[in-house]
Amino acid sequence: MSVMNNDNKGDGMNNLDVYLKSRHDFVNQFQLLYTYKQLGKHEEVDLLIDELYKNLKQEQLFLNAPCRKFVHNVFEYKLSLSGSKWTFEIDNSNIDYYQKNLERTDDTLTNIFNDLKAVVINDMDEKNIHISLTVEEEFVTMLVWLSPTNKDFNQIEQSFSKYNVEILSESQNHIELEFFINLQEIEV
Repeated sequence: MSVMNNDNKGDGMNNLDVYLKSRHDFVNQFQLLYTYKQLGKHEEVDLLIDELYKNLKQEQLFLNAPCRKFVHNVFEYKLSLSGSKWTFEIDNSNIDYYQKNLERTDDTLTNIFNDLKAVVINDMDEKNIHISLTVEEEFVTMLVWLSPTNKDFNQIEQSFSKYNVEILSESQNHIELEFFINLQEIEV
């Protein structure tokens, strides 16, 4: 009788690795909460709880976004990194366009993220990343806030020249990129 090995050793992290990593992240957050509580720092406890709640709520919205390929790609990469901090934000207030427009931009968002990994993220020492999606009638905008990179402004600009991108800021502390996806330019 043969036993199937379901470790996925060649395919990245297995389920136990993913569980242990996510548990480690939560334990760190709760340890900080507990320390603040022990020190009687109630205002810090309240602020941290509010921040954790907001981040978990936004991450849940992101996980349920209709751009499934993009979401899967982001989380697969996120889980493969240790010591990185990711936050997400989705503006889903315009429900009329939300579902259809994120589905239509899924491939473009995925391509942008793959280029971000290759050009910028893999070149960062600290991996602190914030991804924000705003859905409008004719555009989807992705704002990406990243830790500093070793690439210079011109290299980044040239690497993303095939996209409608604006570098909003670049400093020693972070880089902020805004990608505009015009839905009229996407083939149906």
